Parts: sequence; structure tokens; C-alpha cells
Amino acid sequence: MASDQLSSDPAFLAAYGAAICQIREDHGLDRKDLATEAGISYSYLSAIESGQKLPSAAVQDALSGALGIEASELLARANGEVEADPPPAARPDGLLHASMMLADVVVEDPSPTPPLPTDRAAPSMARMVSSTTDREPGISPTGALAELQALIPSLSSEDAAMVVSMARRLSGTSEPRRRTSSDRRYRGGSGRALRTEMYLHFWTLYLEELENQGLDWGHRRRPEPRSYFTTPSLIRGASLSASFARSRRLRHELYVNRGSRTANLELLHELEENRSIIEKVYGRPLKFEDPGEERRAVRIAEYRDGHISRAHEYGEYIDWFIDRGVRMRDAIEAYLGAR
Repeated sequence: MASDQLSSDPAFLAAYGAAICQIREDHGLDRKDLATEAGISYSYLSAIESGQKLPSAAVQDALSGALGIEASELLARANGEVEADPPPAARPDGLLHASMMLADVVVEDPSPTPPLPTDRAAPSMARMVSSTTDREPGISPTGALAELQALIPSLSSEDAAMVVSMARRLSGTSEPRRRTSSDRRYRGGSGRALRTEMYLHFWTLYLEELENQGLDWGHRRRPEPRSYFTTPSLIRGASLSASFARSRRLRHELYVNRGSRTANLELLHELEENRSIIEKVYGRPLKFEDPGEERRAVRIAEYRDGHISRAHEYGEYIDWFIDRGVRMRDAIEAYLGAR
């Protein structure tokens, strides 16, 4: 990451520090953990998170690496350009909470998948509920089981599988995932909000399909429980991002953040001057977006309807992201070749 990519503007430093703090907390890390992982002192990290110090380029890279994200993604979060992952619930102990969370998220888009037979699900769920009831005062195993049995038949098979997977983790009956020392951000996985579980599941499927199609965009990348997935582009200071944006839309974009609004606008204007070449190769109209002075970064993007709750549409979303990724990469190569 170039040393000039982070502004010394106090407002931006405060936003940058707040973004680090939020991502760190979302991953279940305390400040000491992150400082150790990034190889910096606790006091230095404290000053960065509070917006008092400008981290060097090396420290920026170390922090983004310790958090498991690209440096450009950390800048994007600081600029508010991507939908923030929902804050994790305060360890939602007990299966009733998981059921209620799922009902809030997916009931509006039920899949017509045939209901899961409750007579086979009941015995294992009863055992799981009984193992968590001591952490959920006031809810009996019978009541929690009845709640689950009422909800499960209305869910798609993918959503039902998510409930069972979360229930197993809450009860401690699942095989724990193997984690490396650099993967400590997944600690406390049973306490993540269900939507972040869905993000993790979606990007896992996305990476698998990239591999199936022989595309190297996700090489050596891991799925993360967040609303976006970013890969490098051939343009300095710009990245390619597939994301679940606001207003129930999917967005595929060339995301530009060269560290200053002036530099970003210069590149956007240059790209727009070559719009005919870019859109001809891309094959569809694109939005060349400047969100305004309140946000530093700019983008070239295409949108469509979509939401992480619609698990029965995941295959369609993945196909769309991959198709737009191929188109955008071809368009970028044509633009660079015409310069």
C-alpha cells in the first residue's frame, strides 16, 4: 500500500480508526490480540483507533493483514462505501434466539422447498436444546423445541441447514473447524449474528464456483463473514468488488480509492472519457458514480436486485457476480490497451 493512500485529515483518521475497531470487535479480537498479530504496541494501536496517529504504510498493511482484509477494503470501510456487517449479537445463547434471528431475516423470502420432516429432526434438536437451556433462563427445552419445529418447515433446505449448523455449534456437538494462529478472528463463531453466517456461507460457495470454472480471482483467499468480497484489479489504487449493497441490491464494481478525492476524481474522469470503449467491451451500461464530497472513493458499477436472506437465489447471484467480473476485467484490459 502506498504511503500516500491514507489522508492525515483528522476526520478521516477518526473514521479509519473506528473502522479498525469495529472490524476487530466483529472478529472477536481484543486490542491486545490485534496489536500482537500486527506486530505493533498496544499504545500505538490505541492511538490509531482513536484517530490520534497516522499509521505508516507498513503498519497499514500489517493491520489489514491481521484483520484478514485487503488494505483497500479497510479504506473502503473507513469511507463508508460498503454495507457494514451487522454487529455480532451478545453471544445469543440458546436456540430460540437463533430461530428468532432467522425468522427476522428470511421469512419475507421463503423458498418453496419441501418442509424438513420434523419427526426425524426432533430427537437431535431436543438434545441440542437441552444442552443450551442452562444458558437461557426461562425457556424450557419443550418450548424451544416447539418453536423450532414451527419454524423449520417454512424454511428452504439451505436455511434449515444453517439453523442446524448453528444449533450444533451452540451445543458443542459439531466437529470444530481447524484454525491457524492467524485465523483467531473466527473465535466466538457461535455468537456471530445469523446474517454474518449467511455471508460466510455465500462467499464459500462463490469461491468454490470460481475454482470450478478455473478462475484464479480467489486464489489463496478465504471466505469472510462480511457483505463484500474484493480482489485486485490491473489499475493502481482500484479494486474489484462483489457486494451486498444497501437497498436490497447486489453491486459489482471497480472501486477507486487512491487516498485523496482529487486523485480519485481524476481517474474517474479519465475512465469516463473512455466510457465508449469500456461499455462496448463490458456489453452493458455502467454507472460512473461520484457519491459526493462526503465520501472520498468513487466507482464504476452495475446493480441488480438481491439480498443475502434469499438463499434459494444464491446460485443466480454467484453466476451474476462471476459474469460481471469477467466483463469488467475484459473492459479494464481494453481501456489500458487504448491508453
